[in-house]
Amino acid sequence: MSEEPNTLLMALHVLINDQVVVSRACRGHQPLLRPPESTAAKGGAMPMPDLTLQQLRAVRTLAASGSFTKAAAAEHISQSVLSRRIKEVERLLRVRLFDRTTRQLHMTAAGHAFLLMTGAVLDDMDMRLSRFMSYVAAQSGTIIVAALPSLAAAVLPDMMRGFMRDHPEVEFEIIDGPADEVVERIESGTVELGLTAHGDLPDGLCFTPLLQEQFYGVAHHSHPWAARSSISWADFNGETVVATRPGTSIRAITDAAFSRYSISVSHRFNACSAATIRGLLRAGVGVAALPAFELQGFAVDDLVAVPVDSPGATRVTGVMYRCSQDLSPVAARFLDFMHATEINPPRGVSRVHEGHTGVEEFKRDAIASARSSSKTITEVARDVG
Repeated sequence: MSEEPNTLLMALHVLINDQVVVSRACRGHQPLLRPPESTAAKGGAMPMPDLTLQQLRAVRTLAASGSFTKAAAAEHISQSVLSRRIKEVERLLRVRLFDRTTRQLHMTAAGHAFLLMTGAVLDDMDMRLSRFMSYVAAQSGTIIVAALPSLAAAVLPDMMRGFMRDHPEVEFEIIDGPADEVVERIESGTVELGLTAHGDLPDGLCFTPLLQEQFYGVAHHSHPWAARSSISWADFNGETVVATRPGTSIRAITDAAFSRYSISVSHRFNACSAATIRGLLRAGVGVAALPAFELQGFAVDDLVAVPVDSPGATRVTGVMYRCSQDLSPVAARFLDFMHATEINPPRGVSRVHEGHTGVEEFKRDAIASARSSSKTITEVARDVG
C-alpha cells in the first residue's frame, strides 16, 4: 500500500486506542481486544496492519449494503469469503467493525471511523485505476509526434481528427522540425512517433511508409520552365538552386540526384522555411526542387511548378519509431490507425503501404496528370491541397 493509506490507518489506530476502547470500558464493557501491554505501556503505536484493497472494499461494500448476501453479490464472491475478509480486517485492526446478530448488522463506532479514514483512499485509488485502465485500452493519454513542417500541416490534422472520433480523450503534442531533428528526438526518446521522410535509418529505428510525393521544379513565371509540361533532373544543370539546408529530407534527395547525374548547380541560397523559399523564388533569384506537400504554402500566381520526370524524383514519407521500445498503448493504436486508414490522396501524392512503394506506378500517374498543361504554383497547390 502507499504511504497515504498507511498514514490514515495509523491515525485510525490512535482513534481506536484512545477513544473507542476507553469509551467501551467506561460503559462497563470490555474491549474486543486490547493492545499488547508492552506496547501500551511504552506509549508506542500498534504494528501497522497489512490490509489489501480487497479487504478495504469488502468493508465499504458491507457497510453500504447492510447485508452479507448483498455485499457478497456486489463483490462477486461467496458469503464465506466475504465473512473471512471482514474477520481478518477486524483481527488485524484489533477492533470490531460490525455488530452482528441473526437478523441485523450494524457498524460500530470504530467501523464508522474506519470508513471515514479509508473511504477517500479507495475513491482516489478507484479513480486512478480507472484512468490507468483507460490508458491501457488506448482511450486516453498523450501522443507526442515530431513531424516535418509540411506533414504536420498537411497530413496530421486529418489523421488526428479521424482518430479522435473514437478516442476523444486522447491529447496530441506536435513538434515540427527538419528530418535530422525528428530522428534526434526519436533516438533520445522525447517523442514516440516521427512523421518524416524515408532515408538511411539509424540503427534501432523502424519506418512505416504512408505517402509518396512527386517532386516539382519551381521557378518564377518568367523562367523558361513555364513553357514546359515536365522537366528532368538534368534541367537543373547550371541553375542557381534555392535549397533547404543540409540535414533536411528535401536536401538529401536533391543532393543525391544531382550527384548521381553529375549535375552542377549553385547553392547560393539555403533557407529553412517554405515562406523564405517562396520569397526568394518570387524575387527570381533561382529555382527549387520541392515535393508536392511543400507547395501548399505557395499561394501566389507568379510561380510555376513543373513535375520532374526522372528516377528518384519522389519523396516517401511515413512514421518512424524506435524498434526496440514498446510504444505506449495510445501511440501504438495511432500508428495502426495511420497505416490502415483509407485516404483520398491529392494530385501529386500517392498512398503507399508497408513493403510496397509503387515508385514507377506513382511517377507514371503523376507525370501523366501534370503533363496536360504547365501549371502555376497556385494550381498545383490547389491540386495537392
